[in-house]
Amino acid sequence: MAKTFLVNAGSLSASRIFIALSQVLVLPVVARFLDPVEFGDMAQAMTVIIFAQLLSDAGMGRSLIRQTHYDPAEWNSVFWLLTCVGLGLMIVTMAIAPLWANLFDRPPLLWLLSALAVLPFLNSLSAVAVAQMEKDGQFPRLAVIRAVAGLAGLVTVIALAVAGAGVWSLVAQQIVLTAVQTIGAIAYSHFRPGPPRNFTPLGAHIRFAGDNVGVSLIFSAQRQVPVLFIGAILGAGSLGLFSMAQRFLNLPRTAVGGPVAQAVYVRMAKAQHDGQKVADIYTASCLLLSVAIFPPIAILAGSASSLFPLLLSETWAPAAAIFTLAAVGVALEVITSCVGVMLQALDRTRLRLWMITERTILRTVVVALAVPFGLEAVALVISGFSICYLPRYLAFAQRVCPVSQLAVLRAMGVSAGVSAMAWGALATCSLTFTAWQMLGLACAALPLTWAAAILPQIASIRRATSSLNG
Repeated sequence: MAKTFLVNAGSLSASRIFIALSQVLVLPVVARFLDPVEFGDMAQAMTVIIFAQLLSDAGMGRSLIRQTHYDPAEWNSVFWLLTCVGLGLMIVTMAIAPLWANLFDRPPLLWLLSALAVLPFLNSLSAVAVAQMEKDGQFPRLAVIRAVAGLAGLVTVIALAVAGAGVWSLVAQQIVLTAVQTIGAIAYSHFRPGPPRNFTPLGAHIRFAGDNVGVSLIFSAQRQVPVLFIGAILGAGSLGLFSMAQRFLNLPRTAVGGPVAQAVYVRMAKAQHDGQKVADIYTASCLLLSVAIFPPIAILAGSASSLFPLLLSETWAPAAAIFTLAAVGVALEVITSCVGVMLQALDRTRLRLWMITERTILRTVVVALAVPFGLEAVALVISGFSICYLPRYLAFAQRVCPVSQLAVLRAMGVSAGVSAMAWGALATCSLTFTAWQMLGLACAALPLTWAAAILPQIASIRRATSSLNG
């Protein structure tokens, strides 16, 4: 039991790191066969798909996990409900495709969006199976499935890009990745759907899902608003550059933040009647996430001006500044993001909906004001907003359990300080070192920075791990 949390979170994180890296490591190849406009078209199409994918589960899988007793009829009812939802989302997405293409005056969006419409349907088919695996603690098996899916997507995108498929290589990667994950979850989960009859009332799950749908839609709007504004005002080429920077910025969320949140949710749900324990779990998650995320983000940000042109070609050099300016804000959001998980686990979904709505409205306003001034202004505003909104964000957590803002800041302090120094040192070196020298320096600096962040607080890390293990 002592290592349960680390095994679960570690296995999921390893698979997500592999998937995230598989999508980033191919960029030096793919970026030489696709131009920023094609990346911009893909980002514009994925804006609709991201919303549809969130609706395909609607949080009902999480609602099932919260149940203390397993009712086969209840799980079967949820499966058929989500299957119908997924099918409906696929049809609606295909109907939206021509309107979306006309809105942005980009004819390729019609066919891209039509092909990607299958993704929410595939997600809905696997949602209950994944929930069952998570409830049973089969995180390592989930990790293997996701790793295999990532490898399949990696092979697909490289093969098609080299063959001249252009943006369709990115489309095929997403479809193969999702299809393999769906097949794997259905094959290895113990859940087997029965005939679509004898449905049980799902009022509690629908209420839970309703609040989570609102949160998911608003949260996605928060992340996709810059994409829409940039595409509409600055054009597909600028959106392609922003999308490239986002692919690197999404690494901490996909590879580390997501898996930790999954494991933390289960842990908080079990401790939901002990407010202090939930607060300790949250603070512990901030400490571990800060150690995991701050150093690599700082290393890449400090050497981005050299590494982006080297790895992706000179065409993508402007993406380096976007990444660097937005890095602090994105890292801070991921490290502190388990407030939403906490409110969900404690069944305070209405408060979670209010929190994300407020945050999205404010963030949308500042981003909209920044877009006319260029991509760098948008990236700078993203970081500035995350820093300024943090006290308010933590205040929402304090409404449900005794989270100490000072304790959270202390949990992040050592890693943030060490990482800031590493960032400054690499940024200084990039003024005189060659790109290849910076690559070697960055590779050497990362383990050193991690060591400097871990060693001074080993005792605190052990306590945090103990808190998460229960």
